[in-house]
Amino acid sequence: MNAGVAARAAAVRILDAVAHRGRSLKAEFANALPALPDPRDRALTEAIVFAALRGRARYDAAIAAWMPKPPGRRDGELRVLLWAGFAQLGALGLPPHAAVDATVDAARASGRAHQAGLVNALLRRALREPLPQVDAGAAWPEWLAKRLRNDWPEDADAVFAESAKPAPMWLRVNRRRGSRDDYAQRLREA
Repeated sequence: MNAGVAARAAAVRILDAVAHRGRSLKAEFANALPALPDPRDRALTEAIVFAALRGRARYDAAIAAWMPKPPGRRDGELRVLLWAGFAQLGALGLPPHAAVDATVDAARASGRAHQAGLVNALLRRALREPLPQVDAGAAWPEWLAKRLRNDWPEDADAVFAESAKPAPMWLRVNRRRGSRDDYAQRLREA
């Protein structure tokens, strides 16, 4: 299995464990990421998982709109395969051919060869048509969204919108190994 496919298959396994089996995201990353030898593949896996979880309400709306019979409880892995594909095409902005081909290959590698054509068709549709828009609060648990709207009605929509954005990146420099300016220079050079 090529590295791009392995990274996507790992993302699908993590998403399935977290979304459908209630597993800890941190624990799933700890189990899956060491198996990917290239740090770029580990970073890709993390990026796909985070983007898929942030956009799952929108991705589920697309699945419901575009499939005559959306996946049932036993097809959770198909659902997260599509989340991963949609996240690559939208939020992550990966090259469409790579995102589609590697996600379809990940479907095959995940034992879903019989659904590879469906994954391909839906991802190609996402290239032609925009995904449906959903209320930003739809990604929140219903009870929590309701409470937020009740407690802070003027701010709730802004909180929902901000929570859908990726978190900012922070770097911490180990000053025993060099100064902040030295590290900034190394980053510029890289």
